Amino acid sequence: NEKYFLNNCRNHAYIALTNVREQSKLDDRWPDLTTNKSMSMKEQKFWDYQYNKHGTCCEKLYNQAQYFNLTMNLKDKFDLLRILRSHGIVPGSTSTIKKFREAIETVTNKVFPNLKCI
Repeated sequence: NEKYFLNNCRNHAYIALTNVREQSKLDDRWPDLTTNKSMSMKEQKFWDYQYNKHGTCCEKLYNQAQYFNLTMNLKDKFDLLRILRSHGIVPGSTSTIKKFREAIETVTNKVFPNLKCI
């Protein structure tokens, strides 16, 4: 149920990453798919959006750098593309929401994922 998700807590605003190595590392693992790498790393709109929407809600536990590290660790633990592929769901093919949900539930102890078609 979406009403239980924490969004846009905004205690502190996103601070642009200045370390090029860290930018590149984050872009390799969590890229902005709406623009090219150079523009993404310069403007950082995608990471700004993600941090302000989700990261600010946990900043009492994690600072911005820790939030992005945690996010990458969770991404590695729950490799969504690998999970979907192992259930026959591949980019460019069609599938049902039910099939997506069932695939994701195999790694979330049957926790129902909040999926939306956009």
